[in-house]
Formats: sequence, structure tokens, C-alpha cells
Amino acid sequence: MTRHIDVPGLRWNRIAPAPTNDPDLSSFGGSHDLFGDGSLVLLPTPGHTPGSMSLLVRQAVHRPLLMVGDLTYDVHLLEDRHVPGVGSRRRLCEATSMVNKLRTRIPDLVILPAHDPGAAGRLAQATGESPVTLAS
Repeated sequence: MTRHIDVPGLRWNRIAPAPTNDPDLSSFGGSHDLFGDGSLVLLPTPGHTPGSMSLLVRQAVHRPLLMVGDLTYDVHLLEDRHVPGVGSRRRLCEATSMVNKLRTRIPDLVILPAHDPGAAGRLAQATGESPVTLAS
């Protein structure tokens, strides 16, 4: 699907997770700290598509967030270890296990799947903001 991301004049840098000293992230085998301060960390969560990553967002004033994309379609399915039907079942199970281990290490972690209807409400609650509703 490179035609979706290959834009003339745009250069991409391939991200390769590297070992981390952060004990909370040990189950992932590696990570990529975008700013070097632990505030935005990419975590490998393959399975739905090769190279899939989740984004851990840590700020001093809010609960930590984990944007998991299509690793799951609903946070409750993730908790119950159910994996979506699209992708590598083995890799989805591994990534689900890694995320669930992270949830035990960071109990106030807010999981935000891309297609979960409850994600916007959990995000609003975690950040103290009002949920945004779209006018019809």
C-alpha cells in the first residue's frame, strides 16, 4: 500500500524498535522514544498489519494513554484476549499479551483502540476535557 504514503518530496525514516531500560516496556522487546524523554514512545504491536505500532503518551498532568490502532476493535475485547479476525492471529495474540502486561504495570493506563466507540469518552475522562460530538 505504498501508494497511500509515497508523496512526492516527502522522505520517510523507517523506525526500528531498540532495547529499552524502561521496565514498564520490557514485554515489548524494544521501543522507539520519539523525543528521548519518554513522553511519546512507539511500541511494536504487529499482527493486524506487518510493522503495526502503538503510541504510548505520558504527560505529568494526565493519565498515560496507549493508542493501539487496530490491534483490537474494543478495549473489552483486548481485556478478554479476543483478537480481531484480520491479520496474523499468532502476532495479534502476542501483541495483545504485551499490551495487557503493560496494563498491569501501569494500572491507570487508558487504552484507545481506533474503532472503539467508547475511546472518545475514555480520552475525554483521562484528559479532563469534554467529549467532542459531531453535529449532524
